[in-house]
Amino acid sequence: MSFVSSFDHTNSMTDSKLTKQQIAKLKENYALMIVDGMDMDSLITIAVETIEQNIERWDEEDLKEEILEYYGDETWTDLRENL
Repeated sequence: MSFVSSFDHTNSMTDSKLTKQQIAKLKENYALMIVDGMDMDSLITIAVETIEQNIERWDEEDLKEEILEYYGDETWTDLRENL
């Protein structure tokens, strides 16, 4: 019998099934690791892209409502003037 065929390839740390809570924590830890390795420009880029994706399907009325609710008339006017 060869060593390779008799070697137990299982590893309780890598082969066991994780719970939903463990998977959620693993995802969070992974995301934190990625963010920790980024510079400020990369973080800003990801934040802007994420916001743009979240509001991609909004029309003008949706944008106006959101901006007025959180930032007011002056911001709505200023953002429109910068088009």
